[in-house]
Amino acid sequence: MPRSGPDPYYVQFAPKPGCVPLRPLNLGEILDGSFKVVRRNPRATLGLSAIVAVLQATVLAVVQIFAFNQLSSGIDSTNPDNPQVNVGQVVTGELTFAVGALVGALFVAILAGMLTVVITEDVLGKQLSIGQVWRRIRPRMWRLVLLSAVVGIVPGLGLILCIAPGVWLWATWAVAVPALVVENTTVRKSLGRSRALVRGMFWRVLGIRLLGVLMVAFIGFLIGIPFALLAGMVSGHSVLGSGLASSGDSLSVPITYILITSLGSILSTTLTAPIRAGIDALLYVDLRMRKEGLDIVLQQAAAGLTPGPSGAAFAAAPPAAQSPVQGWNPDDPGYEYGRWDGRKH
Repeated sequence: MPRSGPDPYYVQFAPKPGCVPLRPLNLGEILDGSFKVVRRNPRATLGLSAIVAVLQATVLAVVQIFAFNQLSSGIDSTNPDNPQVNVGQVVTGELTFAVGALVGALFVAILAGMLTVVITEDVLGKQLSIGQVWRRIRPRMWRLVLLSAVVGIVPGLGLILCIAPGVWLWATWAVAVPALVVENTTVRKSLGRSRALVRGMFWRVLGIRLLGVLMVAFIGFLIGIPFALLAGMVSGHSVLGSGLASSGDSLSVPITYILITSLGSILSTTLTAPIRAGIDALLYVDLRMRKEGLDIVLQQAAAGLTPGPSGAAFAAAPPAAQSPVQGWNPDDPGYEYGRWDGRKH
């Protein structure tokens, strides 16, 4: 006997005060919602992204200049038949690149946490200013920094050591940052919360996140190409690594090249970071709708039936598993319910 699916009336006419309808979301709605958030909140999303992007690009530019200097001075190619290598300087340069990559990932995760505030409020049709976002996120900032370091570094190490653990952690901790920001929990509880929400829907979460990363990477690549070409023409440094600085050192990179490509990085991060953060935040909302009936609570908040600030609606989801809408079968594979009580189930 085939399983009954969601009520078509509920799917079509669920209230939509913000970027997405207040019901469990499909892939297209999550991706589309991440773009709509930017269009509906350009000042908060693009403004925050631009501020963090400038800080990130400044730090990474300094790191790159130092690292390239270490590498170029660590290898003496005056005599091509007998190059001299200073192992210490080369290792320092490589480690500097690694630190720069980790710092970049940390900036992105922190920005995602701040944008989560904008996105979850927009789900209820409410818009925040940058100042309001900062006041909301400031008490959580140090926890957000620590959590961002954990979810950025540990899965990366897992990918280096073995692909499977890194991929598993990357999907399992997919909504840890939104959980910390929205529910104001500790770092440890946020990781556990994400694992509980993702449990039973691992492949769906992995697929949506991976598709989002590929989409954002492609957009960023298209944005970065003109800046890389311009930097090559101005500095004489080819994108492919030929025609380098006048010193003739194959490892030296002109500062002008780094500065121009950094401008491209700023623009790319400003435009793409809100989209990636939107995917993770909407995944979090979707998982809570599917597992905790959050959609009913949000519908009540949108209708003005829930007192207090809108952010309280996300903390007010019913803890027990229950089917929120008549005609929506919890056994349907596209609508899973569970319960968050801190235990495995």
